[in-house]
Amino acid sequence: MKNKLYFIILITSLIFSEIPERRIVAEWEPAFGTMIRWPLGIPSQLVVELARDNTLYVLVENINEQNQANNSFNNWGIDSSSIVFILTETYSHWTRDYGPQFLIGENYWKVINQQFNGYPEESGCNEECDENMIMHDCSGIEFCNNQPEYASDGYDCYVNNEFCQDFNNDGQIMDWIGDGYCDDGSWGLDFQCSQYGWDCGDCVLNGDDPYGYCDDNIYYNNRINSGRPTENQIRGWEEDDNTNIDFANHMDWDILDLSLYFTGGNFITDGYGMGFSTEIILNENNIDLNSFMTITQEELSLNNYHVFDNPNESSIQHIDCMAKLVNPETIIIKEVQLDSPEYNCIESFANSFYGLNTFYDRPFKIHRIFCPEINGGSWEINSVAAYTNSLILNNKVLVPQYGIPEDLLALNTYEIAMPGYEVIGFDEDPNNPWFAEDALHCRTIGVFNPNMMHISHKSIRTEEILTNTITVEAEIYDYSQILSSIENVIIVWRYESEAEFNRSIELNSSIEGNYIGNFPNLNPNSEIHYYITAENNNGNVISHPIAGWHFFTTLDTIFGDVNGDILINIQDIIFIINLILTNNYQSVADLNNDNEINILDIIIIVNIILGT
Repeated sequence: MKNKLYFIILITSLIFSEIPERRIVAEWEPAFGTMIRWPLGIPSQLVVELARDNTLYVLVENINEQNQANNSFNNWGIDSSSIVFILTETYSHWTRDYGPQFLIGENYWKVINQQFNGYPEESGCNEECDENMIMHDCSGIEFCNNQPEYASDGYDCYVNNEFCQDFNNDGQIMDWIGDGYCDDGSWGLDFQCSQYGWDCGDCVLNGDDPYGYCDDNIYYNNRINSGRPTENQIRGWEEDDNTNIDFANHMDWDILDLSLYFTGGNFITDGYGMGFSTEIILNENNIDLNSFMTITQEELSLNNYHVFDNPNESSIQHIDCMAKLVNPETIIIKEVQLDSPEYNCIESFANSFYGLNTFYDRPFKIHRIFCPEINGGSWEINSVAAYTNSLILNNKVLVPQYGIPEDLLALNTYEIAMPGYEVIGFDEDPNNPWFAEDALHCRTIGVFNPNMMHISHKSIRTEEILTNTITVEAEIYDYSQILSSIENVIIVWRYESEAEFNRSIELNSSIEGNYIGNFPNLNPNSEIHYYITAENNNGNVISHPIAGWHFFTTLDTIFGDVNGDILINIQDIIFIINLILTNNYQSVADLNNDNEINILDIIIIVNIILGT
C-alpha cells in the first residue's frame, strides 16, 4: 500500500512589490523620538521612559512654560540633552491628532501639515430600526432614532448630552433627533423649521434664523467640542493648527501643505502606501470617497486606502482606539464583551480586515485584544479600555493600563504579536486619566529619521512552506545615500530552544537593492527565530523587524531524509538503492512523485547533498 508523502519545511520568501518611490513613514520605523506637549497630558513615568533612549520634542508656548518643563524634567532625572523644545502655540495635548506625519522618498523628506480644527462627534454602528423609532426631519427625510422614547415633551438633550444648553431660553431643552448629538447639520438632517426649532443645535446654517440660533460661535462650540470637551471655550483648536509649521521650521525640514482635515488618531498606515481610517474622515472634510482617495493618492502617495464604517454608536470614531498595525502584515483589533451594544459592529469592523491583503499580497495576521468596560469620560458612550491606543517607539511598545485584571492580558497580546519587543504598561495620571477614546497614543507622536535605512522583507510563514529550500529575499534602501552604500546583509537565527542568536547566513546582492540567501537544512518540527540586519559603510545598522524576530515552524519530516535520521547523506542514497533492489515501494523515497522509485529519486538526493 502506498503511503502518503510528507514534505518538510519550507518556503520561499520573495517580495512581490518594490518599496514605493514615496510613502508615509509607519509608526514602527526608526525614530529620533516622540513629540509631546507642555502642560502634559501624560504621566511623568511615561515622560521619563520616552526620554530614556530617545529624544523628547516638547511643544511649549513661551519661555515660562519651557522653564516649568525643564524644572520638572530635571526633578525626574531626565538628561537635558534628550530634550528639544519647540516654541509654538498650542491648545491641547493631543499631539497625535495635529502633529506631523512624514512623507519620505529618494532625496525627499517632508513634514505633512494637515488641517486641524478639533473633534466632531459622529454616529455609527447602525442597527435595524424598530418601527416606533422611525422619525422624519423637516424635509421629510426618514431617519432612525436609536434612543429609548422619553416623555411626551420630547427627547431631552440633557439625558444624553450634558453639554447641550437651552440656547433659545424657552425653558425647554429638546433634542429632536433623540440620539444625543445635538445635531449641528453635519449629519444631513434639516431641523431649521418652525415646528422643531434649534434648542439643541439642529442647525443647517441656511434659511431664516431670526433669533440668531445659528450663531457661528454656538455652532462652533457645539460641533467641535462634542468629541473631546474642554473647560476653556475662549481659545480654540485652531491654535494647534500651525504646530507642524513651527516644528518643521525648527528642524529645517520642508513642509507639505495638505488641503484636508487629516486627524492623526484616525489614520494608520503600513508604510507602503496603504492607509486606514473610519468614515468620519470623509464627513469632516465634506467629501466623497473617490475625491478623498484622489487627493491622498496624489499628495500623500497613498495608493490603497481603506475607509471603514464608523464602528461606535457615538464617538470621534478614531481608528487608533479600535485597531493597531504593528508591522506591515500584523494588526491587533479590539474585542468587546458579547453583551456590548457595539459587539456586532466591532466584529464587522474586524471582519473587514480578514478580507484584505497586505503589501505582499497575502492575508494579514490578525490578533484580537479584549477591551473590557471602564468608567470612561462623561461624554463617552459604551466606554471600554483603549488597549490598541499604544505607542511603538523603536524597540519598545508602550501600552495604556487601567488598573484592571485585563491589563496583563493586553500586555501578553502585544508580546505574542511582537515577539522580542519590550512591552511596557503605563498607569494613568489621576489628573489626566486614560479614556476609551483618548489614551497614550492620542497624546504622543513619533518623530522619524529622514536618513534611515529601510528593509522590506516578506517574512516566512509556516503555512506557506512547500519545499526544504528556504530562500529569503530582502529589499534594502538607504535614504541617506550620500557617500553611503550597503556592505553587509545577514540573517541572524536560532532554534527556539537556544538562548542566543548564534547562527547567521549571509545574503548576497542579486539585483540593485535586493539581497537573497538560503537557510541550511533545518531540524524537523522546530520553531525558528530569525531577523535580518543590514549595515552601510558608515557603520549604520538596521534590522527587520526593528526589534525582536520573525518565527516559523518546520514540518515533521525533512524532504530527502528517507531513512528518518534527520540527516541527508549517503545513507539515504543506500536506503533508496536497497528499495530499488528489493522492489519495495515506500512513498517517502518517491521524491519526484512519479509512483516509482528509481535513479531519478537518487539524483534528487545527490543534488540536495551537493546543494544544487
